[in-house]
Amino acid sequence: MKENINVDVLIKGGTILTVDQKHRVIQDGAITITGDSISGIYSSDEIPQELEAGMVIQADGKVILPGLINAHSHLAMTLFRGFVEDLVLQQWLERVWKYEFSVLDDKAVRAGSKLALVEMIKNGITCAHDMYWHFEQTMEAAEEFGFRLLSGPPITGLGDQAFDEMFAQARKTLAWLDSLEFVYPIIQAHSTYTTTPKMMHTVREFKEEYGITFTTHASENQAEVETVLEQYQQTPIHLLASYDLLDESTLLAHCVILDDEEIELLAETGTHVVHCPESNLKIGSGIAPIAAMLEKGINVCIGTDGAASNNDLDILGELRTAALLQKGSNRNPELLNTKQALEMGTINGAKAYRLENDLGSLEKGKKADLVIINFDKPHLTPVHNPAANLIYSSGKSDVETVFINGKLQLENGQLTAIDEEQIMAEVRSISEKFV
Repeated sequence: MKENINVDVLIKGGTILTVDQKHRVIQDGAITITGDSISGIYSSDEIPQELEAGMVIQADGKVILPGLINAHSHLAMTLFRGFVEDLVLQQWLERVWKYEFSVLDDKAVRAGSKLALVEMIKNGITCAHDMYWHFEQTMEAAEEFGFRLLSGPPITGLGDQAFDEMFAQARKTLAWLDSLEFVYPIIQAHSTYTTTPKMMHTVREFKEEYGITFTTHASENQAEVETVLEQYQQTPIHLLASYDLLDESTLLAHCVILDDEEIELLAETGTHVVHCPESNLKIGSGIAPIAAMLEKGINVCIGTDGAASNNDLDILGELRTAALLQKGSNRNPELLNTKQALEMGTINGAKAYRLENDLGSLEKGKKADLVIINFDKPHLTPVHNPAANLIYSSGKSDVETVFINGKLQLENGQLTAIDEEQIMAEVRSISEKFV
């Protein structure tokens, strides 16, 4: 007699989009979760008879996919949602910075970050990047909620922090992050136009010393490129290359204004790019040449940017916009296909942060971060191609179930352990200071 196989969760009956190397699509599939990891992936008729599960989720008519990864954001900017509108990037930044320096404190950032985490979990996002002030508050909120966060000390010339103090604090933060389970340490700088060469050289030293990923904004709009050209006689991309900061452990946000030579440089160095299409459109920055980057083999992932410039944290919406933009602007429907779009929202983000061994696809042994989307709806019927329905027809309201690290965070569209009403009330109270 065979021994029982005990698992914590069995999800069966759905269509599994694995996003593994073979891009397997398993109709009538099954996934088991044991502890924090995926312990098995089967077709339903392969489920071992000896298997016993603490929880069984019937997923007929639903699609199971890896947790979505938001590779670039400023989470507590939920506080500024709808507050700074119809301005180009530089004017937008000036208005935002004014209020960030005068109104933001630990309490405000913690509340705004919690609101962002609530929104993202409900939208099927299980891992996100953050670059913002009072960043320890966001890290603690992610740890409290059990949400995967990519964050670290942001280096910038904005504000009045002295150089030595800034990097001393960065060391303290990186040491502290060793004690956290859900926060993955990175080093980040705001941009080439808000930092000095001394700062960026020290960033490179930190990156090498700690063996962590580096991320920064780069070539977001034409005005930024012209500003950096005037100051350094180089574009942001070439300036980053002169700092020896372009390589496989660097991720650049936006990259809207690139020429062919710069695209070649990013490809040659293995530098990753995170595309934020809706923020770029809303601020009038333009359309990044993503199709050209993909053609050169650059790893491109997806981000929402902050909710002040987007104005939501919705990766499914970003993927649809990204695909349509490349097809339409290049007059070629073959560009940025559904397979590439799905990769941008999942495995490519994991690769950019060097987490592909744990995240980004549904495979045995990887962390149990997964999303179940209800396809039993008129706008998702029929299902000839589940990936196409996901990218072009589904929306954030179709997200039904979310697991992070094997823990059920969202069940039937409802958060299982987070009081979203209390968080929204706190943010509304804080927002009254914004006038």
